[in-house]
Amino acid sequence: QQQQQQQHNAPPSGPAASHPSAPPTMQQQGNSPLHAHPQAPPRVHLGGTPPPPSQSGGQHQPSSTGFRGGQQQQASSSYPQPGLQQHPPSMSSSMSQPPSQQQNFQSAPPAMGGISQSSRYPNPTPQATTTTTQGYQQSQQQANVGGVGARTYPQYPETTTAPQQPQYGGQPQQQPQHYQQGMPSGGYNPPQAPHSLNQGFQQYGPQPTPQSAASKIDPSQIPRPPHDPHAERTIFDTRNSQTGAPMHPPGATSNYMARDVGNASPRFIRATTSVVPNQSDLLQTSGMPLAVFVNPLATLKNDEVQVPIVDNGGMGPVRCLRCKAYVNPGMRWVDHFRFACNFCAHVSECPREYACALGSDGKRQDWMQRPELCRGSVEYIAPEEYMVRAPMRPSYFFVIDASPSAVQSGVTVSACEVISRTLDNIQGGDAASVGIATFDGTVHFYAIRGDDGNNDTSNENQENEKPTTSNGVTKTPKMLIVPDVDDPYAPLPKDLLVNLNKNKDAIKTLLKQIPDMFANSRPSAVASGAAVKSAIDALKYKGGKIMLFLGSMCSGGWGKLEVRTHSGNVEKEPLKIMKPAEKCYQDCAVEAAEYQIGIDVFVCGSQPVDLATLGVLTRTTGGTLYRYPNFNVQLDFAQMLNDLRWNFLRPQGMEAVMRVRASQGLGVAEYGGYFCKRTPTDVDLPVLDGEKSIMVNLRYEDKLVDGAEAYVQCALLYTTMNGERRIRVHTLALPVTSVLGTLFRNADLDAQTCFMVRKAANTLLGGKHTIAAAKDAALAQCVSSLYAYRKYCASNNASGQLILPEALKTLPLYAIGMYKSNGLRTEASADDRAHWLFRMLKSDPSETTPSVYPRLFPLHFILEDDGFQANQKQKHDDGDEASGTGNTDVFPPFPPCQWLSAEKLDGDGLYLLEDGSEILVWVGRNYPQDRLKEVFGVDTVDQLDARQSMLPPNLPNERNKRMNAFINAMRKARSGYMRMRILKRNDSMETLFYNRLIEDRSVAGMSYVEFLCHVHRLIQNKFA
Repeated sequence: QQQQQQQHNAPPSGPAASHPSAPPTMQQQGNSPLHAHPQAPPRVHLGGTPPPPSQSGGQHQPSSTGFRGGQQQQASSSYPQPGLQQHPPSMSSSMSQPPSQQQNFQSAPPAMGGISQSSRYPNPTPQATTTTTQGYQQSQQQANVGGVGARTYPQYPETTTAPQQPQYGGQPQQQPQHYQQGMPSGGYNPPQAPHSLNQGFQQYGPQPTPQSAASKIDPSQIPRPPHDPHAERTIFDTRNSQTGAPMHPPGATSNYMARDVGNASPRFIRATTSVVPNQSDLLQTSGMPLAVFVNPLATLKNDEVQVPIVDNGGMGPVRCLRCKAYVNPGMRWVDHFRFACNFCAHVSECPREYACALGSDGKRQDWMQRPELCRGSVEYIAPEEYMVRAPMRPSYFFVIDASPSAVQSGVTVSACEVISRTLDNIQGGDAASVGIATFDGTVHFYAIRGDDGNNDTSNENQENEKPTTSNGVTKTPKMLIVPDVDDPYAPLPKDLLVNLNKNKDAIKTLLKQIPDMFANSRPSAVASGAAVKSAIDALKYKGGKIMLFLGSMCSGGWGKLEVRTHSGNVEKEPLKIMKPAEKCYQDCAVEAAEYQIGIDVFVCGSQPVDLATLGVLTRTTGGTLYRYPNFNVQLDFAQMLNDLRWNFLRPQGMEAVMRVRASQGLGVAEYGGYFCKRTPTDVDLPVLDGEKSIMVNLRYEDKLVDGAEAYVQCALLYTTMNGERRIRVHTLALPVTSVLGTLFRNADLDAQTCFMVRKAANTLLGGKHTIAAAKDAALAQCVSSLYAYRKYCASNNASGQLILPEALKTLPLYAIGMYKSNGLRTEASADDRAHWLFRMLKSDPSETTPSVYPRLFPLHFILEDDGFQANQKQKHDDGDEASGTGNTDVFPPFPPCQWLSAEKLDGDGLYLLEDGSEILVWVGRNYPQDRLKEVFGVDTVDQLDARQSMLPPNLPNERNKRMNAFINAMRKARSGYMRMRILKRNDSMETLFYNRLIEDRSVAGMSYVEFLCHVHRLIQNKFA
């Protein structure tokens, strides 16, 4: 076993390893296959990397990769606010003055683009390094205090009176967080520099704000998300243990552990408001949407109880005889075998073998022993009557770009290497099958077949034959070429898929040979469309998943595409380039969905590929769209490897059908997300995983009873990766109210933000609407809700004040964050825009919030001995288990975030910005050289290059260790690898960083302060 492990961890050998663009070797840990409903499996795995190659020029390689899941570190201490003392002198002095003496706030950045030149090195002042808990709590109260019902903000600045300071009181809401452990903060030595961006900071950085009324508002007093240090996990019971009433869920990104006590966990189903208005007029008055986000296979945290599995044998699940709703805790039992449905009120009889006597409380005596009667989420083993054919088995067809451009850029060798390394992670055991195809100007299939004596074997058994000759030597696979790319087909489709376990060695050998087979091929058109069409034909007879690795745009054959540009006013003219260029792609996707085939696309090129067209393949079939812009093998290989590994390991299902039911008085208006819809009531999902949610808009069909409960139930019939047919049922109870104030108190900020973003994404991807229309719709939703609260719930306040409900206080901030995202920025490229829109279209609330409002951390505070060690020493003194081992490089808790403004940046500072999908590290020009050497291993800032530089993982100093520990903690918290880029001041790619500083005025729109004034003006206009 030790010898096998050494061979497994050894660098790749053979032709693929000798390729000039071959990625460095990474060790892997073994993983057991994911069963029907396990706890969250590792998303990415710990492992080592070999020393850097000789041509690396001294660059360091990452030493390990992180993993998804794992136990959350518990800690109770906190960091000091990186504080008012650390602000530039001019700002700190103004913020420390009484409100009456404060200077007018200018949203324009200070000198050098808003970056202060104040120095904190080499010896920070005692005030700057204060680490007492008292100081932190005091600064937190200044930033986050707020009333339970409402917030009052400064009087509208255009009035002649002096601006009033906000009134505060009550407790702040908890800020959401994610949960996971991630990979190392390194990369790989670059073989070549990718294409640089054409725009620099001078054009797209924060723009000066003219002297206006907005400058009278103190930016420290406007609402922002409260800081969540991720230190402790909140226990959330879905129902009140005393009254049994449904509970308002915690924030979608907060660190909580849900316990199902008769109501579905918010990880599975979350509503835009946790109470329902009793009639449509009240909902319309509130201006809020009514929708639920359903993620039936959501990944649970390690300490959360998995969904129980119920086996009723041939009886199957008990259902209402009229509406077919599944039995759930909300159904009322009339006697021992009759129950009243909580969806349609019909009284039905259960099977005799399911009957049970009632207790004195009116409940069945066995209700605690039957999960479907005491849990909001259950899963049934489906009887034969729920099957029209034998359940599918996992089948994967890898389609690899082998065109000259892909070979030269390293896309081909990277795709082959990541597939080879992740074959052991494919679920399905002995039943899993695999096929491989490549394409350049033609399409090439590979038949991994046995010796000539076995050629008479029937096609149905061909994939179970092992490809060996009579002497036991693996036989070379045969290449089958499809020259007709205009009318593509699959030659011998049943010979192209082989059993994975019995042919793994032959598959790996083929993957090593592919890069050299096409190393000297002549330039030709790229027939990627024909390759996908042929792969669908190869999978028609059994279904499965196609994984397309693409390096450049389809330029020949079936589905040929051309670069499209938007001519005219991008803001005010319909975005026709967001509509698929060729209708054949939509038809192809529908055909694939009919045969239960899902399509995943890995886009690795640096040139446009028309993602608006390719995205239709993933959207219709339930697949996933991955993109690595300006692909660089050394920097992006780890990201691709972990994306593919998690694609295999994540909770997922096949050939699924989903239906959402609502109780009497409510109905389903429409669905939104990744699926194929062929009937009015159901959605077809060829593949479904735990990272995709479906938005369900609800409508009113009748008036609801005030004080009662409304119900929403999601039923998913699907096949597990082990070939079992299951029915997963989630039931959500929502109290009914006739009080508008109660509705606002129970609004879900993350869910409403997700609704706003997904509505804009769906609008723009249709190709018939403008960016301005999408922005106006989001603004109208925001203003309508705030106006309704101001008019009906806070009418006693002065008319010149901006009043925000506590639950929705940062909705304007998230709205302007959406305005400045890649999806709605006017200067964004077509592929950048399409990728962001497709990613938001399948996101759940926990993913949407960080995408519109990232987090900005001052790394220089974390890396300094005085501040960091004091906090970690406090954790150690308090008996923290992780610190008890002597390790002081443990996170969380995380330090407080800073505003997303260039005014908060110091020229001698080091900052980290993360948005849930990417990490950007910004290095100030005046960052001390000694610390630069310790953290990055370079002598000057000029040696850092965003196209090549990576964070060394094993430098022998504390600051480098803390940096790596913090980035790993970020990846764990966000449940993803999140590739990292190191940027410096005046770097050509610095735009990536400044585009995310959404609180500044820029070419993408007004500043946050100005936007609040604009919202206030619109609210006042509605009163006129």
